Amino acid sequence: MSDSCILMTATIQPNTIMVERSDVQQRLSDYKNCIKFYLAEVNLPIYFIENSEFELDTDLDFMEFNKSKRFKIIKIKALPDKEKGKGYQEFYALDRAIDEFVKESFVLKVTGRYLVRNISSLVPKMTHPLNIDMHKKMAVAITGFFGVSKSVYQKHFKGLYANVNDSQGIFIEHVLYREIISTDLINLTSLLPENPEYEGISGSHGHSMKRNKYKMKVRGLERKISNSLGIRQFLIEY
Repeated sequence: MSDSCILMTATIQPNTIMVERSDVQQRLSDYKNCIKFYLAEVNLPIYFIENSEFELDTDLDFMEFNKSKRFKIIKIKALPDKEKGKGYQEFYALDRAIDEFVKESFVLKVTGRYLVRNISSLVPKMTHPLNIDMHKKMAVAITGFFGVSKSVYQKHFKGLYANVNDSQGIFIEHVLYREIISTDLINLTSLLPENPEYEGISGSHGHSMKRNKYKMKVRGLERKISNSLGIRQFLIEY
């Protein structure tokens, strides 16, 4: 996947409702740890999409990151509708970044504070135009980490942020799920090729992203069977 890139979404200074991990220095440290990891683990361009207008120009670590030709900061001003939540702001920023800055034909989107430990194993196995985990019972598409071709994103996901309103319980995960299953995009979609090994603290519920290893073994078996049968979403919840 030589024509690919990583899009790390970031909000260093929280600017929406329903954010549990809100300490700025904690968040900044999370982002730095993930940037270091991805620069070391994956030989792809990395776009750091920051939407809180936090000052990074004088930060010593970011000055070091900027020395890499593979790293670029993209600053997108957040929309004024704070009550609509994180997904609303995040996917507006993604729309702008993909339209105006991204030249690569395939993007790997990762929530910037989440470290996907096995990303180097996942990336070469993403062979579908859209590679994303979906859950039928909850009717959600997991947006913390997924891979999508730029053309598919622009055709199907661009502008969907406008339908999101966290204060009304309409999350980006619901909006993307409906778009996928109700259009021909479902035929271009696959579950991720293996379980993503998340590390980090969720901004939504404030708990660790790390999952129970025994449950993940069961999930891995279900994933393998589903992918072999062309099943595009998880049918079992646990």
